[in-house]
Amino acid sequence: MTFWKISCMVMMWPAISLAETVTTTDGRTITLNDDGTYVIEAKATVEIDAFVTVLEPYFERHVSQYEQQSIRFMPKFMNVSTTAIVGVRFTASFRDAFGDEVFSASGDMSERIAPNATSTANVFYVFENNRFIGGEPYDKLLPMITGGTGSVVTTVTGLAMDGGEVVSFR
Repeated sequence: MTFWKISCMVMMWPAISLAETVTTTDGRTITLNDDGTYVIEAKATVEIDAFVTVLEPYFERHVSQYEQQSIRFMPKFMNVSTTAIVGVRFTASFRDAFGDEVFSASGDMSERIAPNATSTANVFYVFENNRFIGGEPYDKLLPMITGGTGSVVTTVTGLAMDGGEVVSFR
């Protein structure tokens, strides 16, 4: 009787074979089925909307008392989480009226934003006008400000939370 059970199991093994699971270099998990199909396993992702809302940025032209012209920029955020945010890493895409990117920048902001509070943008990035060099960021951004056209698309790429937790987004 034992011989009969073992023989049946050996003959059925190809029909019972399990699917293979692999992990790609970018961290995705894929299940490879015997019939040639595959399934990309969905993993729980951290949603940015649970932490922060991107608001209209601080974006203005400034002329100093010595007539030095510059453009000041800092994105603004609202903390919608229950933990204070102590740093925000971001990318900003400055787009003209046609939606074409004319300039992009990456940066970070180290400001404590309490839960349900908004960042202040008291510290900002400055793009100065250099009259002797054309095509600088100031030259590219000035038409957007003076004409009131274009837009700034800000994408949060990371958050530093109070307590040391760092959350990254793609």
